[in-house]
Amino acid sequence: MDESTQPEGTRNSPSALGFCSWHSGYARGVRLVQLHDAGSGHGGRGHFACLSCRQAYDLAPLADQPL
Repeated sequence: MDESTQPEGTRNSPSALGFCSWHSGYARGVRLVQLHDAGSGHGGRGHFACLSCRQAYDLAPLADQPL
């Protein structure tokens, strides 16, 4: 029997600690919401937002946006 130790609502929700670019502070559950292209350089730079800032500024995580 496969039993989880996490509550049902938190099983698929993000829980990483990271820097929220909108309120300029650390928070749990930040998600990548913007990716800036660095042109021909090495990779791009991403902006992350916490849940409360995503709700306040109507930001959708990149993983949830259509291609």
